Amino acid sequence: MLRYSDEVNFKWQRSRTIAQYKSGLLKREDVCDAEFLLCASANFHGEALSTPCPICEASTLYVVPWVYGEALGRASGSARSLSEAEQLVDVHRSFTMHSVEVCTTCRWNHLLYSWTLTRIADEHY
Repeated sequence: MLRYSDEVNFKWQRSRTIAQYKSGLLKREDVCDAEFLLCASANFHGEALSTPCPICEASTLYVVPWVYGEALGRASGSARSLSEAEQLVDVHRSFTMHSVEVCTTCRWNHLLYSWTLTRIADEHY
């Protein structure tokens, strides 16, 4: 059985960043700075969103799941599908996941959620 815990929602910060950009307080290069690997991962592990990018309005907006944890070794800091994450938790028991929004056109990106994924023993009553 999987347990999702310690969820942190970053959507308020996302909205604030977009508002600051649209009001001119932030430059485009301040908000459109996704690394190559994040953009490339969106094409393989990302889920396409039906909403346009909040910065360039392109239809290339994705949500990409990332895994983090010392126990993961080289797998830490990489994009993984949810099914791959479930396989990793079978071996490593617990790690942090991030859900990152990224536009592959303008390189906008923002962390949406963070949570801990843990494998717990099935309870039998």
